[in-house]
Amino acid sequence: MMQGSKQDGNSLSSTFSRLTFEQVCPIWASKLKIGLEGQDVHTLTHDSKYCIVGEAWGYSGRHAGYYIAPLIPFIGCIKCVKFGREMGRIAKLHGRSCVYELYPMIKRFLEHWNERHKNITINSTH
Repeated sequence: MMQGSKQDGNSLSSTFSRLTFEQVCPIWASKLKIGLEGQDVHTLTHDSKYCIVGEAWGYSGRHAGYYIAPLIPFIGCIKCVKFGREMGRIAKLHGRSCVYELYPMIKRFLEHWNERHKNITINSTH
């Protein structure tokens, strides 16, 4: 039987539904709602393992090839690295008031995440 069939009720909708920012990055989603601290801005600009993209990847550093650039195409994702860098650039430019400027980039990141890496989030919640 095909996984995600109507037989088990919610699996069809969960298989095809898009993950939200709150599901992919619950800690950063919460921080952005209440406002960023100076340390949060520093993390976005300097620490790819603990930034928004890093949370999506489970704080593993895997998206950045565990910091060994030649490994990125094999175990990570260069597009995620670029999203992280761009979010860091926005945070550096706008400081603690970068929240609204980040949302368009987060939206594009979530589109990519749902297309390419959704299973990472789904597998980490089980």
